[in-house]
Amino acid sequence: MLKAFFVGGILLGLAAVLGAAGFVPWVDHPRLVSQTQVLPNGGRREDFFVRLPVDRIVSMGSEGLPLGATPFPPGLELPTALAAEPLQIDHFKVRDAGGNIVGVASRHSISLDGSVAVAWSITLPSRGSLWLVGEANPTVFAAGFESIDYVPGEPWSGDLEIALATGEAPAGRIDGGSDEFATLNGEYDERWQITGIDESGSLRGTIELNTTTYLTR
Repeated sequence: MLKAFFVGGILLGLAAVLGAAGFVPWVDHPRLVSQTQVLPNGGRREDFFVRLPVDRIVSMGSEGLPLGATPFPPGLELPTALAAEPLQIDHFKVRDAGGNIVGVASRHSISLDGSVAVAWSITLPSRGSLWLVGEANPTVFAAGFESIDYVPGEPWSGDLEIALATGEAPAGRIDGGSDEFATLNGEYDERWQITGIDESGSLRGTIELNTTTYLTR
């Protein structure tokens, strides 16, 4: 567990650095109205979405991970020093609840010690970056694909929901961020709604991130 969170911290730092690359500091980015909901307990909920495959920017990783079998752009590979690691790096365009593209998101994950450490950085120009770190069961995707009798190499379509959290526990925590998000903490849930898989293993569907934030006390 300690090792997973340590590696998660490393991934989070890398995700934050790469997420910050979405900023061009000398450009005045337009700001869309935030799609947020104020909660009775004083928190704030904001949901983000990634549509697959159209919102993929970069994907590369090891075989057996959700998008690892279908690198994007085609032929992209992990650096040699990391090729043997159970590591996945994904960058996406990210949307708000209204379907508007509002920024970019990086998702880095690594399997170790019977769990998967996951780090997200959601970067919203003119607002800042929100940093998320979580942990997931490494078999959650394999179990989901098994439940639909998926056969690798054969196309599939239907409706499969995979939640990274178990029970009532959230998928992970929010570790603040930059600018607008610098004084926030909280929790998040991550769900994959898969509606199709093509012959190469490329997924079609939506990744949903539900964030709940509070002012740091």
